Amino acid sequence: EENRLSVRQPQPQRGALSSRFPRQNQRLSKRKCGCTSLKSGATCQCSAFQDFSDDRQGHTYAIGILGDLHLEPSQMHLFREARDQIVRALPEVCGGREGCRVVQLGDLGGYACDPGSQQCFDTAKDFLSGFGFPVGVITGNHDLEGEEFKTDEDNLAAWLRTFCQDTHYWSKDLGAVLAIGLSTVRFRSNKHSAHEVFIDDAQMRWFEETVEANSEKNIVVFSHAPPMGCGLKVVQSVHVKNRCAWLNHSSDPGQFMRIVNNCHNIKLWFSGHFHLSQNYAESISVLSNTAFVQTGVIGECNRDNLRQSRILKFDAEGFEVYTIDHDDESLRLDLSSSWNDPRGPPIPEQLAEELLCDPEDGDLCCGLEDCDPYLDWKANKRNTDGSPVRWISAGGDVLLAHQNNMLVEYHDSLCAPVGVVCLDTRNKRIRMIGADGDEVSDVRADHAVAVEFADLLTGEIERVPRNDANSFYRIYQPNKWRIRKQREAAEARDDGARNPQNTARSYS
Repeated sequence: EENRLSVRQPQPQRGALSSRFPRQNQRLSKRKCGCTSLKSGATCQCSAFQDFSDDRQGHTYAIGILGDLHLEPSQMHLFREARDQIVRALPEVCGGREGCRVVQLGDLGGYACDPGSQQCFDTAKDFLSGFGFPVGVITGNHDLEGEEFKTDEDNLAAWLRTFCQDTHYWSKDLGAVLAIGLSTVRFRSNKHSAHEVFIDDAQMRWFEETVEANSEKNIVVFSHAPPMGCGLKVVQSVHVKNRCAWLNHSSDPGQFMRIVNNCHNIKLWFSGHFHLSQNYAESISVLSNTAFVQTGVIGECNRDNLRQSRILKFDAEGFEVYTIDHDDESLRLDLSSSWNDPRGPPIPEQLAEELLCDPEDGDLCCGLEDCDPYLDWKANKRNTDGSPVRWISAGGDVLLAHQNNMLVEYHDSLCAPVGVVCLDTRNKRIRMIGADGDEVSDVRADHAVAVEFADLLTGEIERVPRNDANSFYRIYQPNKWRIRKQREAAEARDDGARNPQNTARSYS
């Protein structure tokens, strides 16, 4: 049976390039793929991961962008099916195979595949090599939790060897575009959540220098997590609460947006990490001159029952960003523009089937898609029940929001959530408390030293003081890897004390 690649065509908006990139429905032949074995151990050639660059001008390129894979043995039919779809779509979009590429945004294995292990890396290498196109890879938080490795450095070195990489970050020329990949380097050594995506200092210096040295190039960035302040949709019950939502969430997360604001040639920034589909209004956010693009997943580890990937098509004149839906193999145009449109930044296409924000699903319904640091972006924000959000400015960039029965902390100038103070404020009175123990008004909350929660049903009172960062967010998830290793070490000591012979054998 033949498949049909259908392209949903919304009405052209400002920046659409329909005349340059005609979209047609055509019948495509299926490609027979070999089986990807989770125990193959086969060594794939390095060429798939080293032949990405092509500096010829005037060509058209198409990049298939894969979000978090989390390969699982029971779902390999879904991964192979999605791979076949992308392999059929890319040459059709590009007009041939020569300009086709694939970028994978990190998080290669699911827990049944031992994420971060050598076996996981080998399996992912086999799978990605099966696309038959040059592949760019970066690390995600789960790629550095291999149990067989004692340190993050050892784990990263195994990833580098497997995928034939000299460094964990890279820049690749593709005609008028410079593609940049950034990778996380920490899991065991993260200060708080092991799952924070951390870009090291050397990589940051390289990134900034590379952007500045290529000011005439159109730059497209790929990272596992997005930068704080980009305006993309986020899940507060997981990533904001655990402070692992943004790049370098716990250490100067604003440095990425400072680079974006200073370097207007960063045109596109793709990320994954949230396991959200591409059907939200905030799946694409345009700030400054940069479009930030959320990428979904192709397996079952999604949060909204949609399996989607991205396709980026571009030439010397401009670009188009598509969603490829892995349930029906359709393409949907989501964003298009020339590289330097005199009319301003690109405007995302209006979604025909938009998913709405639902706080019951853990969504952060904050309405920050229209954030402008030069305007009062907090004005007229409403909770889902229609009541106004209570904003409390607590000094500097510390901004508290009582919204949808939670107390969330934002970074004021970045217009972004940074953590959670209280997960459930129902039946609780919230007061800001000064150094003398008395209540201070919201307008004087910069003098507050604590937030008080008074349970109206039980009378119980809880006070949350400012933390070491002079903020109020709580650390809900300390580094779980470190805690587990400490517990295992303590259990081993206790076992050794009870059974001295076991201790002796362990050193033999």
